[in-house]
Amino acid sequence: MLKASSMLRVSQSTVSKRITSLEQYFSKKLISKSGRRVVLTPEALKIVDKLGVLIGEIRELINEDIKEQKCVVGVSESILSSWGPKYIIPKFEKLNFAVELHCHRSPLVVDKVEAGEYDLGICSGRITTSRSLVSDVIHQEEMVLVSKGRFDKANIISIEKSSATWKSISSKLLKFNYDKIQYLESFFSIGQVAKSTKSIGLIPIGVARTMNFKATQIKSFKPKIYRPVQLIYKKSKLEQLKYNHLVNSFSV
Repeated sequence: MLKASSMLRVSQSTVSKRITSLEQYFSKKLISKSGRRVVLTPEALKIVDKLGVLIGEIRELINEDIKEQKCVVGVSESILSSWGPKYIIPKFEKLNFAVELHCHRSPLVVDKVEAGEYDLGICSGRITTSRSLVSDVIHQEEMVLVSKGRFDKANIISIEKSSATWKSISSKLLKFNYDKIQYLESFFSIGQVAKSTKSIGLIPIGVARTMNFKATQIKSFKPKIYRPVQLIYKKSKLEQLKYNHLVNSFSV
């Protein structure tokens, strides 16, 4: 319930009231307790499966009439906060497309593209998409170590395990046999800790450059480790000529 309220940016009580209203409307139990958590009932999952696609299509139809040539794009926070704007915005300007940018964690960007709230998503790391979405790798961003001190320590600070980036690099990183890996929820927080102490942080090269780490404070892996950056969109977008050109402009 906390995750749902955070994602929707409303209070937990508001989420509970909305669920109660839906239960009364459908005359079905939609959530049940599982220990200290709540889970969707089988009836709720059926409703989600049926309505999710329809709501996404309705949003797309409404947005096409309202937005005209505006494209709403969700971008992974670490990308939009570093090299993303210089890479993304010129592509829209070239096609005379107005763009509205939003930043979130990668899984939430995917959810909003699938729901029809966003036209495109630019996500980092390993992500899971449904059959209605297309995922094109448009860039490979190097992951580097940063530190004010020496790089001979066997401990590093990395992004949290639940992140899409960690899932895409973890198997490669574990080959380096670090004694201890600590986890934080933000690449910029990792970089700031590395700047303020003698800790070693693992962050994307774009974040390292944005934070003005010197060349001597950045170390590449041998062999190098990369995280994929992917363009996410619905297949139906390719039916529109301008979106077709836009998607092609992001090709590697």
